[in-house]
Amino acid sequence: MKLFQITLLMFATILILDSCTINSNRMLKAPKGFVYDNIETELNEIEYKINVNDQLTFQLYTRNGSQLVDMYTQASKEENIMRLMQFQNVGSLYLVREDSLIEFPIIGNHNLVGKTIRKGEIYLKKLYSKFYVDPFIVLGVNTKRVFLFKGNTNGEASVVPLTYNNMTLFEVIASAGGIGQKNSSKKIKVVRKTSEGNKIFNVNLSTIEGIKYGNMIMQSHDVIYIKPNLNIDLGIFQGFQSVFSILSTISILLLTLNQN
Repeated sequence: MKLFQITLLMFATILILDSCTINSNRMLKAPKGFVYDNIETELNEIEYKINVNDQLTFQLYTRNGSQLVDMYTQASKEENIMRLMQFQNVGSLYLVREDSLIEFPIIGNHNLVGKTIRKGEIYLKKLYSKFYVDPFIVLGVNTKRVFLFKGNTNGEASVVPLTYNNMTLFEVIASAGGIGQKNSSKKIKVVRKTSEGNKIFNVNLSTIEGIKYGNMIMQSHDVIYIKPNLNIDLGIFQGFQSVFSILSTISILLLTLNQN
């Protein structure tokens, strides 16, 4: 009887300790009753907005960019292709600092955070009009990216570049290989850093109604977490394997000691 009680106590202790590792790879667990932010307002954001830590490309031309037109009209098709590639890659890089300011030549520090690319170009055009005749501004963001985590046993994570201006949640997930069998399409968390603090959205893509949420525009540095399906059965099975192995060893040892 004493042997049985000792064995039972050790079994319970090991099982409790081992159960702490079941599904321990999950991230961003929300407390019971947690209220997510309203995703409906974010769906109206149809363009990417400049954010802190973005790296901008900035190009300035005079006379409403007539130099660009002349450059292409006086060249062959092959030369135009080469110049277009060069045009997309030229331009100095300007970092959006933590204080939201960017230091531009001549005009100094200015805040473009929260503006779309187009609004940023219009804003800068007005400022540079004091120094140049009909300035033509070309802005770009070459560091737009989001972080995607798939909370399964393999611990998959991806840094997905936002290769064009208005990439959606659907497109980001597709770029990372989609939603596998080990993950749930019902509970996808999107964490977005804003000037007012972090916003956390809960997205359900398992139904037709979820299409509108899948079309929400991603912003740079968004964090997407796809919750895993319950793997408690596998976790318990693995836990029992280790528990039974230890118990078998202890039982053999105790039986041997009792026989002596």
